[in-house]
Amino acid sequence: MSKAERHYDRANRLFEKGRFRDALREFNLAIQLEPHDPDFFNDRGLVWDKLGVSERAIEDFTTAVDLNPTASAYYFNRARVFTLIGEPERAAEDLTEVLHLDPFDSEALLLRGGAYSDQQKWTEALEDYEQALDLAPDNPDLFYDRGLVWEAQQDYQKAIEDFTRAIDLDPEYVPAVMDRGNCWDELGELENALVDYNRALELSENDPLILFNRGLAYLNSGKIDEAIADFDESLEREPDNRRAYSSRGDAWLRKGEHEKALADYNTAINMDPDEGELFYRRGNVFDELSQSDKALADYDRALQLDKTLAGAWHNRGNIRFEKGAFDKACDDYSQAIQLEPSMLIAYRNRGDTWRALNRHDLALLDFNRALEIDPESHEAYNGRAGLYLDTGDLPRALADYNVAVRLDPQCPVCLRARGEVHWRLGDHNSAVTDFTAAIELNPTDADAFAMRSEAYLQLGKEKLAESDRSKALELRSSTNHGVAVDPL
Repeated sequence: MSKAERHYDRANRLFEKGRFRDALREFNLAIQLEPHDPDFFNDRGLVWDKLGVSERAIEDFTTAVDLNPTASAYYFNRARVFTLIGEPERAAEDLTEVLHLDPFDSEALLLRGGAYSDQQKWTEALEDYEQALDLAPDNPDLFYDRGLVWEAQQDYQKAIEDFTRAIDLDPEYVPAVMDRGNCWDELGELENALVDYNRALELSENDPLILFNRGLAYLNSGKIDEAIADFDESLEREPDNRRAYSSRGDAWLRKGEHEKALADYNTAINMDPDEGELFYRRGNVFDELSQSDKALADYDRALQLDKTLAGAWHNRGNIRFEKGAFDKACDDYSQAIQLEPSMLIAYRNRGDTWRALNRHDLALLDFNRALEIDPESHEAYNGRAGLYLDTGDLPRALADYNVAVRLDPQCPVCLRARGEVHWRLGDHNSAVTDFTAAIELNPTDADAFAMRSEAYLQLGKEKLAESDRSKALELRSSTNHGVAVDPL
């Protein structure tokens, strides 16, 4: 054995003991004595990899490849480092070389499948996993990684099947158990999701990621307190998890705890000030608090950072509508629709905006489109009925309001509007019935009292009319800070 080989042998023994710095010193000595042995460079590259010095590892693996271009292990090792540092294209190139040298290397197929997945080349990834499974049908990693591809493509049922195969092969495969839970959650199967999350926590106690995902499942199913408890516990163990703060903010918002929601969103924004979604969510809090200027500023910032946030476009449109900037509101709703062509609420609200601009033709198109998306939308029927009312088409208005009330008998706006149609058609008794029902549902609706007053007058019930007129004036006076307004 030469002196270089003795250093090399000693370096490998130190490597196996985890003494990487000492191993590095011995590899350096071996290479100084024998600078043309590719194995020396390859194995020193492994040390650099263990030490987290990826650039030096790649240099050594490259030297090994240059000295011996037919050794597949050198390409494989370099590909693995490329994968770790987020260069999947270069990883895939190296793994293709491995497979040219050894077409039956299932590990290379597995790793290249992952590199293709990282590039969202789903077809190529699936082809590699299929070939690898033919070679190694008992490898749970292959089923798990293929399951991730199905999950990324939102084919949750196929993902569940692959995660289940991985778990069958390795019942303690925690990532497969957790990701299967994620898929159940996406399918709305909360009980199955919780079974998997609880099992994953048995295998990996108090894992912050599993707690976070279980919290999301609780949040998605409306179990807000349970979600907050999981987010709390997750953050105790991983206080730098920005997503846990933002998700807990979502939970607080749904509970109506606006200040707590703001605190969590502020923390998340401080951690990641370039994430548009966070400004969008905080804007929603300000919107609910009727702080429209702050909400508008957050929606503006959200869209500067991420123009694909359909919800931010839509909600900014709402604020612009409230401020009377109807043209700008229409532009925002149109952007939301372009991003999400089936966003029902955006069509409805744009239809209302076209109404405000007296563009009845465009408003009708939007309300019709909303009803194509959801034929059971009482809001869309209510909006279209209002359009017919604007244009004096009372029979069509009445027909749409009838449908709206049938779909939602507890809609005070629909009942009041239908009452107005009855009033215009001269059916004052039906008008009183609808106004009364609207008032029972919303006793502070000044317009309903004012309209019922007029209906009572037509029926000759002056005392009732005067009582309703006074009530309308009282409600409008309080709303307008003491300035009385004629109810009609």
